[in-house]
Amino acid sequence: MKLNQDKETLDQIAPLVEYAFLKNNDIREDPNFLSRYNHSMSFGEYKDGHLASYIMVNKFKSMIFAKKVKMGGVGYVASYPENRGQGDINRLMKEIMLELHDQNYAISNLAPFSETFYRRYGYENAIYEKMYQIQPAYLRFFKPVQEGKVVRGRWSDSSLKNAVIKLYQAKLNQDDQRNTVVRAEWWWDRLDTYYPGRSICVYFDKKQQPQGYMFYRIVERNFRVEEMYYQTPQAAKALLSIIASHSSSDLKYYVKMPEESLLREFFPEQEGITVKILPYMMTRIINVKQVLEALLLVNNKKLTIEITNDDIIAENNGVWLIDNADEPRVREVETDPDYTASLTNWTKVLLGHLTLKQAVQLGFVKENHPVNTDFVKGDVSFYDYF
Repeated sequence: MKLNQDKETLDQIAPLVEYAFLKNNDIREDPNFLSRYNHSMSFGEYKDGHLASYIMVNKFKSMIFAKKVKMGGVGYVASYPENRGQGDINRLMKEIMLELHDQNYAISNLAPFSETFYRRYGYENAIYEKMYQIQPAYLRFFKPVQEGKVVRGRWSDSSLKNAVIKLYQAKLNQDDQRNTVVRAEWWWDRLDTYYPGRSICVYFDKKQQPQGYMFYRIVERNFRVEEMYYQTPQAAKALLSIIASHSSSDLKYYVKMPEESLLREFFPEQEGITVKILPYMMTRIINVKQVLEALLLVNNKKLTIEITNDDIIAENNGVWLIDNADEPRVREVETDPDYTASLTNWTKVLLGHLTLKQAVQLGFVKENHPVNTDFVKGDVSFYDYF
């Protein structure tokens, strides 16, 4: 059931979340928890008058190319041990999917404890990260900048904060994202308080314009770059020079980047760089029509796709026509589809990293009538964990 957002309900949520996530503090006084709670919907099940299971759904917006859509961020999935295995979470997840659909959400994202578990509710791997581990000797090629400057500080420095947000927003305005969170002010501030001791570096060019930034922390002898974005090669090299300036320390160096990152190409010698592609977030398409309306087709072709096996949101099933030369551009039709797949397999293509051709080759999508087109592949340039 959907829970009230009041003190009595929070008093029941708090001990459950503290128990399930091994928290030693009172989350009712934790600004990091409360910031999420105050921008969320709560769902839960009671047993004998006590809250037994709980799920939080944060109210986010995401960019899919030029379209800003509502995205539900699922987190804090919790049950007391005596209530696990009794179907509480199963019922709540299905209720949440229907509630999000009723509220006109397009998609939902979550960080899974088990991909198989959440796949039963229509989620599929869609967002991957690229993790670089760099041996210190290979940082020696990056020297302090000769033009422009790198300014280091904290989020409390308004000039750095404004520069970061300016760069971030400029990237989103390029309309090339496929599922990237639009960070509200409260979320930006929470990202700072949630990661204590995090430093910011911004590279300004000789005209004093910001061209790139990174967030990093040094934790347990690990130098971890948690976000890096640059508009120019000079900005990338300037930020790498800051990492290099620590290379005499006894540290391990990690840089988290988007899956499409080409950061390794800046290194003249690459043998000492290990790169891993790791699953990051799963996505659930809540409203197929909204997602298709946001996507772009290669060659301005038209295409019909059949979506099957959405056992929760029946409105998503059917044959959908995408026709750039007609209005409405996306509509449900009764015709033989060019391609057929389940909702989760279509997610790999529509909001994931697979091309239509790759999905056919892998057996995820059935090709009925070959069409010389595909969906334009957008990027996920910034990662948000919840």
